[in-house]
Amino acid sequence: MPKRPFARKLRGDSGSSLLEAALVAPVLILILVAAYDFGRAYVVGIQLSSATQAGALYGMQTPTDITGVVAAANLNATGITGITTTATFGCECSDGSSVVAGCAAGPVCAFNVLNYVDVISTTTYTPILRYPGIPASIAMRSESRVRSAQ
Repeated sequence: MPKRPFARKLRGDSGSSLLEAALVAPVLILILVAAYDFGRAYVVGIQLSSATQAGALYGMQTPTDITGVVAAANLNATGITGITTTATFGCECSDGSSVVAGCAAGPVCAFNVLNYVDVISTTTYTPILRYPGIPASIAMRSESRVRSAQ
């Protein structure tokens, strides 16, 4: 007689949805964490690009103030830790040849001479979790080059 109530419980559907939820929940949590992690990486990339563009815009107005260009880029890199920014000022021919850094002696060009400011920002993004096939840290780089007034 005691076997019949146990046999009835095995045939019933009660508790099956709880078991399914317990099996699916870890997979869903992993997917959500991965989506959050890659979203954060995307946001860091956008912030890095915006910071580089801000530095280039400052350099477009004052191209010889390299320290100010780097400071403008770093100030606009809110939320990014470990950012490294470099900026250069130079001249080149309008066809892209004869690049001269610093423009101390301008290039000899058949056409127009263009002045430019080049800003490069780099940082490293570390994901929350380790994913197979993805390195533990991801190097991110953004470059912005604009013509300057001088």
